Amino acid sequence: MMKIFKRAFLFLAAGLMLGACEKNAIPEVTEPVQEGGAYVKFFFQVEGAPRANFYLDSKKVTAVAPTTTSNIVLGNAYGSVYPSNAYAMVPSGTFNMSAIDTVAGKGTADVLASTSVNLAANKHYSAYLAGTPTSYEVFMVEDNLPPADYTKIWWRFMNTMADMPFAVDAYAVRSAVAATETKPAEPVQVYELGKGLAFKQHGPYVELKPGTYTYKVFPAGTEYDPATSKSYIQQSFSVTTLGRVYTTQIRGAYAETPKAAQIDYWRER
Repeated sequence: MMKIFKRAFLFLAAGLMLGACEKNAIPEVTEPVQEGGAYVKFFFQVEGAPRANFYLDSKKVTAVAPTTTSNIVLGNAYGSVYPSNAYAMVPSGTFNMSAIDTVAGKGTADVLASTSVNLAANKHYSAYLAGTPTSYEVFMVEDNLPPADYTKIWWRFMNTMADMPFAVDAYAVRSAVAATETKPAEPVQVYELGKGLAFKQHGPYVELKPGTYTYKVFPAGTEYDPATSKSYIQQSFSVTTLGRVYTTQIRGAYAETPKAAQIDYWRER
């Protein structure tokens, strides 16, 4: 049994070495990260951008599975996140974080944007490729996650919509609940997720009750009623699972009439 195990291990190691030697490949993280690494989620928020991947110095830390017809290095498209509903564990330390278009099939790589980052051990971060196809930007924020509690739901708001002529106010509006034989009716409830949030800014995590919500974003400084007024952009869905932590984001570039795809949410935990 031990001999079989050793042969299997050598075969796996050889496979990793061959994969790392692919022509024109950019070095990737293939070894496991040691204890004391940092946790990062990577977002691709530029509509019209080429597919790209994030790198820490020269090592690729995001990934897309290759197609069945080629082994071309693929990148992440607009609106995607890596990894979905989780964090990637990466080494802690100071790095040059870059978003790179690998120009599939040409054997070249174009750096869209980069920035210097310091990743502290055991902390959580969200990293973004934001801006426009003529002005890319990479930035990172620390995710100060609330304590794990499987009796609560937490939500925050993040503004990554480029070229907005105004800051925004964000709300989670819980729909009224009709009375039942065992429970009284519940009125509409409004939760403030942040006010005056400019590009690259976010609000705190706010505790929400289970229910059906509409997430509304208004231009800051204007008159409105969060419960009844039409917002600049909004999204509705049900919040049911306890113990979760989420972020709603607006992305892409500003337009007077935004697209529905420019608001979405992702789960941190």
